[in-house]
Amino acid sequence: MKIEELMDKERKAQYRLLQALYASQNSLLLKDLMRQSHLSKVTLLKYIDNLNHLCQEQGLACQVVLEKDIVFLEENGQLTWQELVAALLKESVAYQVLTYLCCHEQFNITALSAELMVSEATLNRQLAHLNQLLAEFDLALSQGRQVGSELQWRYFYFELWRHTLTKKGLNDLTSCIDAPHLANLFERLIGQAISKDALEQLLIWLAISQRRMAFQKGEGSNLLKDSDFIVSNRFFKRLESVLLHYLRRYALEFDSFEAKSLFAFLHSYPLLPVASMEYILGFGGPIADRISEALWLLKKAQVIAEQTKEEIIYGLGLFFAKSYFFKGAIISQSKDKEQLYQLVDDEKRDILTVMMNHLMLQTGRLASQENDFSQCLSDDILELLIFSIERHQVPLAIGLSLGSNKVVSAIVELAIRRQLGNNRDFQLEIYNPQKEYDGLITYQNAHLPRRDLPYYHLKQYNSPYELAALEDFLKSLFQQKNKQEEEPLVSPAAKSSFAHKTV
Repeated sequence: MKIEELMDKERKAQYRLLQALYASQNSLLLKDLMRQSHLSKVTLLKYIDNLNHLCQEQGLACQVVLEKDIVFLEENGQLTWQELVAALLKESVAYQVLTYLCCHEQFNITALSAELMVSEATLNRQLAHLNQLLAEFDLALSQGRQVGSELQWRYFYFELWRHTLTKKGLNDLTSCIDAPHLANLFERLIGQAISKDALEQLLIWLAISQRRMAFQKGEGSNLLKDSDFIVSNRFFKRLESVLLHYLRRYALEFDSFEAKSLFAFLHSYPLLPVASMEYILGFGGPIADRISEALWLLKKAQVIAEQTKEEIIYGLGLFFAKSYFFKGAIISQSKDKEQLYQLVDDEKRDILTVMMNHLMLQTGRLASQENDFSQCLSDDILELLIFSIERHQVPLAIGLSLGSNKVVSAIVELAIRRQLGNNRDFQLEIYNPQKEYDGLITYQNAHLPRRDLPYYHLKQYNSPYELAALEDFLKSLFQQKNKQEEEPLVSPAAKSSFAHKTV
């Protein structure tokens, strides 16, 4: 579901106009915007004027400027996307219906239309539209009630609120929860302080859960039917104890569903530290099995290294958990896959595509499937693979001993860096006797600080021959440093060793 589908016609056009301007380098021609939006000049100018009025009315430092048929954006760099989205959704009937249903299990058409001050015909049209959008989440609104798994509804609302609520909106939503008390409970659970960002996400989930705790769990709760691996997980048992302690404070009735749904949420979003995720995975289950298979594929393709193993396992855990527990996605800012691919060298792009398709197949979905959930999952795994490839090899640390003349030394270093381009495999710095290096570069009569390390003596910084030879020297050193065979990363047998780690 794309967030603009909740907006009316004009707000949707304004939203797409903002997206186009943010995606441009500086400005766009009015005629190009007319062509992209399929709007007349009169209508587009009207929408721009109304958007500027809305931003001014909402106190947003954002204006769309038109000068000589050139359109560009002016903002102060402190605006959040959620603030823009919230302003555009403020008058949306569909969004108001969803806001109401977050806290009301059932609804009456007549009463709800009066509450929202719209006609029953308008409300029925909006409900039909919402059902089209909710279908990808396996959810529906029918005969005055919410149909579908309660876990899915909570996931839907979590995604909706994190994309559409401003800081004030989030504070209002989570005001029912004692944040310091919750932070203390989770610190005891995971053995360290929870980050502010993670605490905010946890507060959103629990605020939604608290409002809906008395709701029927709904059809489709079989999303947790294969939950034996959850119940037998020792982390889950500790989480269950923490949640029971938390709910007692609010005199709320405990239900095992609450602990299972919180487990699914924590497993699918980057809230827990690496050690806690490893601890969870150590007790096995379908997600851990998929990670083991994925790691074998990554190892075979030589796109994972020991130094990034923990981060990759963590990312795979989030990826497979989200695909296992949830359905559907809300997109407010699309990612351009081509721009992601451009972050890596050309020769690595084919292997990225192959590995991404393999990992998507493990989830039962294809990267090429045209639905929002598959798109989000494929974006997530592509980012993880790019991280793995770019961090796969250990960079080369090179000390520079270029002489005491600071001007000449700076010019020589600039010439070397220009030759190497933006190659992050090489880390160059002025030689420091307190640090360890893989090699050295000296210039003319500069002192060679160590003779036990490989070194290259540069005679002329403006010699294309020497600079090319220096680059070959560094590449050779880099290959030597990274050629040793790494130990197998994770096998089904080794996987159980995580269970012995403390959280």
